[in-house]
Amino acid sequence: MCAHLLEHVRSHHQVRVPVSAGVRAVGPDPADFCSEVEDELRLDLVEEAGRGRHVGQVGVGTAGNDHVVSAGLESLREMRAEKAPATGEEYAHGWRLATGLARRTVAYDGPVPEPARASSLGARVLSVADRPGILIAAGIVVAVAAFNLWITPSNPPGFLHDEASMSYNAYELGHTLRDENGGILPLYIKSFGDYKSPLFTYLLAGTFRVTGPHSQVARGVAALAVLLGVLVLGLIAFRKTRNVAVAVAVIVLAGLTPGLFETGRAAYEVALQPLVIGLLLLALDSAWRSGVWTAWRGIAIGLALVGLTYSYAAGRLLAPLLAVTLLVFAGKGRWRALVAAWVTVGVGFAPIIAYWLRHPGALTERYDQTTFIDGSMSVWTIVSTAVSNYVHDVNLWHWVSAGDEKPYVHTVGSGTLLVGAVLLAAAGVVIILVRQRGDLWWRYVLVATVLSPIPAALTKDRFYGLRFVPFFFLLVVLTIPAVAALAVSARKSWAARVVVGALAIAVGVQCVDFLGNYRSNGPNRTLAFNAGVPALLAQGFDGGRTIYVDYDESHALVYARWYAVEHGIPLSRVVRLPDGGIPPEGSVVAVRFLGCDFTCDEFARSGDYWLATAGSPA
Repeated sequence: MCAHLLEHVRSHHQVRVPVSAGVRAVGPDPADFCSEVEDELRLDLVEEAGRGRHVGQVGVGTAGNDHVVSAGLESLREMRAEKAPATGEEYAHGWRLATGLARRTVAYDGPVPEPARASSLGARVLSVADRPGILIAAGIVVAVAAFNLWITPSNPPGFLHDEASMSYNAYELGHTLRDENGGILPLYIKSFGDYKSPLFTYLLAGTFRVTGPHSQVARGVAALAVLLGVLVLGLIAFRKTRNVAVAVAVIVLAGLTPGLFETGRAAYEVALQPLVIGLLLLALDSAWRSGVWTAWRGIAIGLALVGLTYSYAAGRLLAPLLAVTLLVFAGKGRWRALVAAWVTVGVGFAPIIAYWLRHPGALTERYDQTTFIDGSMSVWTIVSTAVSNYVHDVNLWHWVSAGDEKPYVHTVGSGTLLVGAVLLAAAGVVIILVRQRGDLWWRYVLVATVLSPIPAALTKDRFYGLRFVPFFFLLVVLTIPAVAALAVSARKSWAARVVVGALAIAVGVQCVDFLGNYRSNGPNRTLAFNAGVPALLAQGFDGGRTIYVDYDESHALVYARWYAVEHGIPLSRVVRLPDGGIPPEGSVVAVRFLGCDFTCDEFARSGDYWLATAGSPA
């Protein structure tokens, strides 16, 4: 039987060179068979009949309709497909092994039965309980989720004016379908001279309808969005490797990355970017793995790109770049999906074009304020400056050791990226270029990672963390091949185990350092987050008083309105004066920049914000 099975493998062209192999038959029980495959070949997957796959340094082949044969191969120096796959699966056909050693063949003689289904919930629970590895993995994922959902009102302290603006507009949209300026379901929300991307605000609007308006709820939505992006990344890792340990390790790396964690601590619209980028990669992986490139799959890919467009201002440039990058997948049988994706993106951009035509300069106002480009610059100057900015910003050591110096983005005193993740990502890039350069999905990820810093490179701000969130996320994606390779090697190599241990220690030490800095210095960012404004407004509203705000004092107005709706105070007690208007003598006025157009006496202050008692006209 052993010789027959080995010949059966050769006859199906899974191994094309004469090799010696030890062959051992196992019983017909499917659980025993899967256990043997996992133990002997260090894999937790069973291939479909007639397919072959290369995972790390192990080749797995199956043959026939009534036999499943898994051949483990070591010391592979070269492995390439006999012909281009028709399904999009790089390793779907037979292999030629230029150099290899067949270590062992494990065979199950008979049809592959369907896994037995648990007859009850109790049986399922007992089945999981018998696999402690699954329980440990689940516990780690729960711990990462709890860490990422850690929301406290003291860190960051207060509530930044951008957070207050998006939250107040979300409340108004959820209750009146209008924003603070009276616009009905606006595509973009005007705030402080800028136009905020709508996706996060509308998500908050729906949430506030259920929970009521609250600052910590808004931040909780941001934290949940980042966590979902981390979990989607773990799902991608599992789909690419079929290894639970690899998926959990990637979830840990992403969940503990300071740059992603801090993105979820404040109610910023950029918090949705990890999730939409993860969904984009998941949709592409689904099409690539299955080889089914239908129009519906293309629409799903396009919708993810549209979501990226409306998630953050930089997404309006990054999304078209990633849409063009879909050309990586160009080939026979895939054009229908690619065209459907591009059409979907075009339809998604149509409202932006219409908005821009109705409001000329509105969507570029923030860009005009932040870009280094002006009309006097030549094309060469623009390109050379952008390249210089790009190289400056993609300084991984800076992100590991420091990060963004703006306190409303990052807690200064620790790094933004994990050195372990950076090293694994570098190793992952090498593995992709050497072993998986034929995998178009990985090729797309590489190009997307290279393109992601471009929007930041076109601005004046250097090392701006919020614009680098896609780069942080994609960097963790690139760790998957290296983590998978270590997972295989660590089971048989002490050197690999040492590497795993060193990386784990490096990640642990840096996380402890970051967490200590975050807990000690994070609450000190009181000025950056205007932490004293709520107490100031409480004093202004005390005794049932009404707060008056100058027509042009937008920051004070937003804070007063948000405080009112969050604390159940009627909005009628926040009065925006007409241009040039004067409040009643003795009333309370909230001020930040402009001062009073009438006599007033300051009686309370917090940072830039202060309260005054109105006197007679100046």
